Amino acid sequence: MTELLSFLQTICEKPHWESEWIDLLSQLEYVGCRKILKGVPFERMDLNLLQHVSEEASHAYLLKKAAGPEIAERSWREGKFADLGWNYFRCLDEQTSRLPEEKQDCYPIVSWAIERRVMEVYPAYLKITRNEELRRALAAILEQEKRHGAQFEGWNLPTEVKDRAILIERGLWREFVEGLKARVDPAPLS
Repeated sequence: MTELLSFLQTICEKPHWESEWIDLLSQLEYVGCRKILKGVPFERMDLNLLQHVSEEASHAYLLKKAAGPEIAERSWREGKFADLGWNYFRCLDEQTSRLPEEKQDCYPIVSWAIERRVMEVYPAYLKITRNEELRRALAAILEQEKRHGAQFEGWNLPTEVKDRAILIERGLWREFVEGLKARVDPAPLS
């Protein structure tokens, strides 16, 4: 958490990098929306899942808008952190999807792991950022994320699977943050 706070403080002092970070968060919310749509067969889609899809798409929209007009109109592919975000989520999805015995538990386990991270990152970021539009967006998103967390708890994923997913996500998150820090504050060339 200390490394995350250090990173967040650094980017909040540099508006260009903060906009890139917000755009990355938007991208990750979109990928979460996509994961639900790809991971849940239509015959299993219910009202709660549709609400979750809708809210993840809304989170992506709110964050993209808060990133600022110069970034809001561009593709995520153009983001300075885009490749790091795609890699983090792809690796997390691939590795955690191998854990459950039941294929239908692949979406819940990766989403559960992501929601845990969101509930750590977004409150910390909300305290640090001075971007008022972002503060409003994060407050709204956090209210919905709390409900998502409760929804995941109702799925009764095996404790062993959740424990392994946490270890995988922590390792990937550490690599992800290191990659972000290297882009924002590259070491001087010798």
